[in-house]
Amino acid sequence: MPQVKLVPKKGSTLHDFPYATPGRKCPHFWIINVTPPGPAHCVHNCLYCYARQAIYSDYSPETVIYNNLPELVERDLKKIDLCPPISISNVSDPCQPIPALRAEVKRLIKLLMDCGVAFSITTKGDPSFLLDLPGFASYQPKFIGVTIEGTSDVLKLLSPSAPPFEKRLETVRRLSALGIDMLVRLDPVFIHLFQALYGEKWFAEIERLVETFAHTGARHIVSSTGRLSKRTFPDDGSTSLWQRVYGVICKHSPEASRRFACDYVYERGGTSQGYLLRKDLRLDFHRRVKDIAEAHGMTYATCQELSAKEADSAGLPHCERFLTPFSRKQEDSRFKPIKECTANCHVSCHNLLNPPCGQPKLVSPRPFKMCHLKWYNR
Repeated sequence: MPQVKLVPKKGSTLHDFPYATPGRKCPHFWIINVTPPGPAHCVHNCLYCYARQAIYSDYSPETVIYNNLPELVERDLKKIDLCPPISISNVSDPCQPIPALRAEVKRLIKLLMDCGVAFSITTKGDPSFLLDLPGFASYQPKFIGVTIEGTSDVLKLLSPSAPPFEKRLETVRRLSALGIDMLVRLDPVFIHLFQALYGEKWFAEIERLVETFAHTGARHIVSSTGRLSKRTFPDDGSTSLWQRVYGVICKHSPEASRRFACDYVYERGGTSQGYLLRKDLRLDFHRRVKDIAEAHGMTYATCQELSAKEADSAGLPHCERFLTPFSRKQEDSRFKPIKECTANCHVSCHNLLNPPCGQPKLVSPRPFKMCHLKWYNR
C-alpha cells in the first residue's frame, strides 16, 4: 500500500471540461477529481495514462488525496441555482483500494445524494463500497462506467496493477443486477496490440469482448483507439506514452509495432490533439464494433475522436448515453433534475432561446462559468 497523504484542496472544484470547440462531444460536467493528476496518485499505474502528463501534475512521492471535497462542493452549491451533472473522477480512479480515498469518496457521494444532483463515476475498480450508503443503488440520476481496455491478456500489459478482467466484469454484472445504469469503456483500444497478440484473428477477440459485455447487463459501450503524446515525463525523461505503448507492442510483434508507428499520426484540433490512429482506420474500426454492439442490444459511441454522426448509435443524448441532467435548486435548497435536459447543451438545445434550464448562455460548446449557473427565468 502506498504512503497516503491527506491534503485540503485549495479553491473551488467547480469547472467544466476545458474544451472550446464546436466538435465537443462531452456534456457540460462539473468535474471533481479526488486526487491531483500525477503518477503517484493512482495505484493502477496504467501504461497509457494521460494524467501523468497533465499540465498541473503533482510529482510528490505520496498518494495525495483531497480531504475537503464535500465541504468545497457544498460551499459552491450555495452559490448556484443550476447544478451541472458531476463527473467523478477524471485524473485518477475514485475506487482505488485505499481506505482513506474510499472514505472521502463516500462522503462526497453522500453529499451529492443528499443534495439531489446528478453524477457519474468512472473506474477500473469496484464501487460496491458505496452500497453502504442507504439508497445508493436506486438513486437517480446517475451512471457508472467501468473501463475494460481489452482481453485479460491486454489488461495484463496495459493496466497490470488494476483489477483483472474477471473482477471488472463481475463489478458490471453485480451493479447491473441491482438496477444501476452501467456502461463499459472499451478505451483505449490499441488495435496493433491486439494484432501482436492474436494475429489475423484479432478482431474476433473484439467481437467476443462485445458479446461478453452484453452478457454483464451493461447497456452501452464507449470506445476510443487512444490519444498518445511523445512528450517525455518530467520524472523520467527517457520515455513517453507513445514509446511505452510502442515498446509493449514491439515485445510481442516487431511487425505490428512498425505498423503502429506508421498508423498513429499527429492530429491537431478538436479535443483529441496528439497521436491518433489514422482516421480511415479508426472510422472502420468503430463502425464495425458499433454494428456488433447493436446486434447484441447495446448502444455504442466513440470518445471524442469522431463526431457523433460518423460512428455513434442513433438517438443518443451524448456519448455516454445515460441522462445526467442539470438540476435546479428548490425552495428547500435541494436540487431537482430538469426534465428534457441532456447537459449536452450545444447539441440538444441548439438555437433555443429558452432551453429547459432557462439559461441560454449554457447553449455553447465553451465551458460554463459560475455566472451561467444562475436562474435566467425565475
